[in-house]
Amino acid sequence: MNGHASPATQLHDVRIVNEQTGAAWHPGRAAIEGGAIVIRLAARAAPPPDDLLARRASTFTITAVDGGGRSRRFPHATYVPEKSDERTFIFR
Repeated sequence: MNGHASPATQLHDVRIVNEQTGAAWHPGRAAIEGGAIVIRLAARAAPPPDDLLARRASTFTITAVDGGGRSRRFPHATYVPEKSDERTFIFR
């Protein structure tokens, strides 16, 4: 193995929609790590809108394009709060 991530695990054109409120966020890039979608925001990137993550019971549909150019859709994802880093967002 060469140490590089598979193109299928690298996502771009990421869009996250709260299935209950319709609130949307376009964080840009994400990665699939250990079965979760992980978004690490760059220093200047905008955080998600307040209403996107307001309810802990919300579910999300995440759409993106992977590194191989394939459209990907992940419905009914849940947000996992990551207390150690306010710039990292994890969805399972």
